[in-house]
Amino acid sequence: MALQMNYYDSLREKIIYNAYWRINPNHGIHGGKNEIIYTLEVFESADLAHAKNFKCIRGFSYTFVPDISTNAPNFIIQAYNHAKLHGYYESIDV
Repeated sequence: MALQMNYYDSLREKIIYNAYWRINPNHGIHGGKNEIIYTLEVFESADLAHAKNFKCIRGFSYTFVPDISTNAPNFIIQAYNHAKLHGYYESIDV
């Protein structure tokens, strides 16, 4: 799962259309039932995000209290849903 949404790169003064946003698969989410901390990283494309030695343009960290009820989605899905509710509401799932 990932998100797609435009991103303005202020360092290069450039809009990256349909940028690829994902939670880092190696160390982008941690925590437990009391708090989840996740890092949402932005890439120019999905190909660059999945390259062997990927390097993101920028990472953004957020926290939330997860739903731990029996039928709740896993923490990764909850993190993406949290992102979509808090600033990334214009994104689409990819």
